[in-house]
Amino acid sequence: MKKFFTYLFLAAAPAVQAQQGWESHNRERAKPVFEKAYRAYREGDSETAFKYVNKAIELYPEYPQAWLQKAIIYEDKKIIDSAILCYRNALNFDPDIFPNAYYTLGRLENSMGMYSEADSNLAKFLSHPKATSDNLRNKAELLRAKNGEALKLATSSVPFEPFNLGENINTEYDEYFPVITLDGRSIIITRRYMRTDPAPHLEEDFFISTRDSLGVFAKALRVPEPINSNNNEGAQSLSADGRYMFFSICEERKEMGFGSCDLWCSRFTNGAWSKPFNLGAPVNTEYWESQPSFSSDGRTLYFCSNRRGGYGSGDIWKTMLQDNGTWSEPQNLGSVINTSGMENSPFIHPDQKTLYFSSNGHAGLGGMDIFIARIKEDGTFEKPINIGFPINTYADEKTLSVNRTGDTAYFASDKLNGFGGDDIYAFALYEQARPQAVSYMKGRVLDAVTLQPLEAFFELINVESGKHKVESYSDSKSGEFIVALPIDEEFALNVSKSGYLFYSEHISLTDKNSNEPFEKDILLSKIVAGEKIVLNNVFFAIDKADLRDESFVELDKLVDFLKNNPDVRIEISGHTDNTGGEMRNQTLSQERAKAVVDYLAGKGIDTNRMVSIGYGSSKPVANNDTEDNRALNRRTEVKIL
Repeated sequence: MKKFFTYLFLAAAPAVQAQQGWESHNRERAKPVFEKAYRAYREGDSETAFKYVNKAIELYPEYPQAWLQKAIIYEDKKIIDSAILCYRNALNFDPDIFPNAYYTLGRLENSMGMYSEADSNLAKFLSHPKATSDNLRNKAELLRAKNGEALKLATSSVPFEPFNLGENINTEYDEYFPVITLDGRSIIITRRYMRTDPAPHLEEDFFISTRDSLGVFAKALRVPEPINSNNNEGAQSLSADGRYMFFSICEERKEMGFGSCDLWCSRFTNGAWSKPFNLGAPVNTEYWESQPSFSSDGRTLYFCSNRRGGYGSGDIWKTMLQDNGTWSEPQNLGSVINTSGMENSPFIHPDQKTLYFSSNGHAGLGGMDIFIARIKEDGTFEKPINIGFPINTYADEKTLSVNRTGDTAYFASDKLNGFGGDDIYAFALYEQARPQAVSYMKGRVLDAVTLQPLEAFFELINVESGKHKVESYSDSKSGEFIVALPIDEEFALNVSKSGYLFYSEHISLTDKNSNEPFEKDILLSKIVAGEKIVLNNVFFAIDKADLRDESFVELDKLVDFLKNNPDVRIEISGHTDNTGGEMRNQTLSQERAKAVVDYLAGKGIDTNRMVSIGYGSSKPVANNDTEDNRALNRRTEVKIL
């Protein structure tokens, strides 16, 4: 047996020597061709270099330096999949040709979502004895850690079944930045398309589509001027009541702006959008401000900027609309949200607690990923969570918006074989990524006598914390309003207008699963003798005249009303149901009315302007046959004297 193997080796030796001689011959022929490729590349002539490097590989297919040069040319051209194949060939033929190539290969594989392969090649680079650059080793270690997080995400996918919104929304052009209205009836998008007026040019404009009775979106129509113009407008955000649109305008209107991109606003009033106006300083600066998201509280505006004071190449900031109509000095959302990379495309859900945004600085799958960050009770953010694979991929995912019920998300993509370019898609958002569902109230504000529409101010206040959750106005022409109602809270709703008594309602949404909307008309009465309102958010301890803390929100509203109308005198009346003795009910109602008067007096209201009276159970507004009806009869009223 031993002789047999010796014989085979000796018999094969001439063939091996011939093969080695052939390889040596071809390598020598390929060498000057490769040197031409190398010189051409050094001189900046990539096309000539590519031609010669292919010729060198044709002459000698196992030429590692040639494969390495070809990989670099492909990388320069952004043809990453071909660059990866060439780097692999170079390292297969000579693992020690250039240790840094393992790092570059790992980096490219990571950028294409080849996380297992990237981990292997980054590990080879870090363990190679000739990889001595501390700077590159640090980069490799950071990238390997980030790649490891991506590998974990990619191996634990989340539910994701996107569907295209169809030809009424999408075209051969790019559609992006989808915004769904609070009631879910309309969607507003940005479209980049070809216009012929005044001359052929690509332009970004807003388009709007409304669902029909079957829930199907109608053909999207261009929002009319003046909100659209012959220049570019994009990255829109709609207020919860649909009356304000915030958006970005860049270079085309720079002479009217502050920097490369500014934030602008238009108001929908009297049935039309107003001429856009620049938000001005301190929101806009000489830097880039874009991608606004306006909270349903009617005051908080989130946006992106690369202004000074940030953490990276682009950060998320917020500013508050103040009582005098100006914007506060913007605040950076801090290092929990912002990184040394880029953060953009914020979307604050109507629950006012859940922020979606994109980032390439947090651990993700590569490029820009979508993240979720929830706001804690103290106003700070929890650590952002990657929304997961395959919603996020190795490519860029930049925008996401979510409907009010939290179960459907909208996004733009050019990777799903749509109608052309970026298309708008929707998908059922999985449970763990959902925000808190919200409800809403919509209707009209009318004069109680003439039924004419009124523009009135809305306040939705948490009765426990006293925090203003929503501020809004009804439309001056139609009187229509829509107000977001966060679930699992109790609110005081106050509607007010100068010259009228304010309207009070208690709204309890303590059932987290109840997000059905409310629809009603609100009638406001003018301030005339005999008119009265019920203070629906004034509460007392059981069978006592002690005011509960939740009452102070409403009573402070009454204080403001009396201070704004110094000639008004009022009667505060207490009422009970018919349970208990008549004498006790009379006494209790009188004591409760007096408690309200005492509170108002303590806030500076002259006692000569107020009288208190208890009516006991003598003036019911409902039969005392159910607990709900008895609750209606237990009330505090204000009457104009």
